[in-house]
This record gives sequence, structure tokens and C-alpha cells, in this order.
Amino acid sequence: MAFWFFVLLPLMALRFAPIAPFKNNFFTFFSSLCLISMILGSYPLTQYLIGITDHGWVWVIIMAMTTVFMGTQLKIKWLLLPMLIAILVWMIPFAFLPNQKDYTENVISSIKTRKGVIDQVRWNDDQWTYYNGRLSTATPDQSMYGEATLYPLLQVLPKEAKILIIGGDNGVIVQQLATSKFHYQSLHILPYDLDFIHHQLKNLNLDLMTFIDQNISSFVETTALHFDAIIIDLFDPLSSLEMHAFMQPYFTEKLLSKLDTTGFLLTQMGDIYKQPELFKTYTDQISLLNYGTVPYHLQIPTIGQIGWVLASREYSSTQLATALRGARKPFTSQWWNDETMAMMMSMGKQDYFMEKERSIKRN
Repeated sequence: MAFWFFVLLPLMALRFAPIAPFKNNFFTFFSSLCLISMILGSYPLTQYLIGITDHGWVWVIIMAMTTVFMGTQLKIKWLLLPMLIAILVWMIPFAFLPNQKDYTENVISSIKTRKGVIDQVRWNDDQWTYYNGRLSTATPDQSMYGEATLYPLLQVLPKEAKILIIGGDNGVIVQQLATSKFHYQSLHILPYDLDFIHHQLKNLNLDLMTFIDQNISSFVETTALHFDAIIIDLFDPLSSLEMHAFMQPYFTEKLLSKLDTTGFLLTQMGDIYKQPELFKTYTDQISLLNYGTVPYHLQIPTIGQIGWVLASREYSSTQLATALRGARKPFTSQWWNDETMAMMMSMGKQDYFMEKERSIKRN
């Protein structure tokens, strides 16, 4: 409403006498014409100018003064031309978004959800998806992340499994599961932001999935369901107290109690170079509960050195590691194979990643 009020201000200003020094001055006409057509003629451009500054009202005042000044200097017939230009400018498909100020590349969409903002940025032929200003996934290595997360679990998970995904809001895990052609019995998804995952999976058949619109902790506390596999794929566990709570022993024990007798728990731990203590502490706390554990990690070029912990209720740590090394289940893959699995399980000489006796020997 304020925008159109300022557009109509020149008509109101015509009742005032023009300022004598500028009367019939062509320079005044063309300068006013340029400003009115560029600033007021395009509502997307107006949004952009206000969005990229910390003083949005400054632009509002400039627009108001410009329209009043133009109205006092020009006769009514001269207003027809800037109005015509304004209409033409409106027809141009501008893509100016306020969040563009946060990125050097072109923001192609910016969507508000109930819990955050999704920004999609295009660079050459690649698309980068940011959630609340932090990179969530990128097309150059999206399949690498999906395969590294999911395929080790699928190597030991029986067919017709009941699967629960906690988080996974960027949709990569669900997309990779569809690509793998793995035959599961049921797939429940408990996202952090339901709007985010719906946006990311808009091209998939959602009828084969059950989305749970509920607080994560509340669902885990109250559900009577049990699963063959639970996958925790939450973004950066140390980013907030809310996320960090999902790594605590109390929540972990609750999750493990929701597994069937042969179930698996797979947890994505974020960048392990930035939080090595969390990675080792989480692995140890599951081992103390007499679950077999195998940590693994991989350098994802766009998001860093990501770590995972796979826990088994049936296998010991040694048995689980052996099963992962020896598995040969075929899945559609652009990158992952058995040699990759051995590389991911090898933690080097860094003591905070793994004890020496768990190091992997390659054939």
C-alpha cells in the first residue's frame, strides 16, 4: 500500500506551483523520469534496494521526495511517459531478492518456512541450497554425501526393513534411498523443518513415505513403533543447544530402545575436524551400552570432513566392521564402492577418532 501511495503522490503534488528555477527544465524532467521509472516502476527492485541496506526507510523517503518533486515540476501530460515506462518495467522478470546481499552468486529463490529460510543459489550449472544462511547441500557432491551416508547401512540392512529418518531436511538421504532401489517395508520421516523437506522432495512420489509433523524429542519419547534402522541426519549437531541435545546419552538410549533386536542406528556427526571430541564421545557412549560401533568419515568438498557412527544391536564392533568390508550388495552408485568403504573406515593415527585396535586392514 505504501508503494502505490508514493506512486500516486505526483498526481497529488500537481496542485502545487512548480519551483521557478526548475520550471520547464528538461534536466529536471529526465532526472525525475529516470528515478521514477527505475525505483518506483519496479516493485521487485524496490524490495531489493530496501533489502540490501540496513536503513530501509531512507529509500522510502528518497522515493517520496522524488515523486513529490516530479509532480511539482511537470504538467499532467508529462506523467504519462513515466507511467508507461513503469508498466513496461513491471513486465520485466526481475529476480532481485533481499537475501542476495548475503551471496556473491545469483540467488534464484528464497523461501520462508516455519523454522527458517531456504536460499537456492546458482553458480554456473550447479545449485547450492542454504538453510538459515548455512550450506545444506550442493549438486556437485550431493550424490557423494548421499551414498557415503546411506550405502554402508544398506550393506548390512535386511530387505523389507522399517526405516526412520530423523532430520534429513535437505532431502538427500531420501533421494538416495529412492536411487538405490532398496526395497523397504516402511519409511517414516521425522524432519526438523517439514516445509524444508517438502520443498526438497517435490519431484518424488511422497505416497511411499510417512511424514511426521511432531517435535523430535516428543515423538521418540511417546511412539510405540520399532524400526530396523534409525538414521539421524541433523545439520551440524553443535550449532545449537537443541541439536546438541540429540547427541546426549539420554536421547541416544531412547533411540536405541526403538530398534528391533537386529536394528541399526546411523548418526551423522557433522564436521569431525571441528568437533573431534563429540565424535569420539558419542562413539564411546554407544559402545558402553554394549552396541557394536563403526565410525567412518569422508571429505565432502563443499561441506567439510563429515563423520558418521553406525551402531548395531546384533553385531559386535569387530563383526560389524568385517561385515562392512565384505559386503557386496549392488546399488546404483556414481561414486561409492568397497574400496571407498575401506578408506572411509580408516581413521589414520588420530587418537580421538578411533582406538588403534579398531584400525582397518585392507586386503
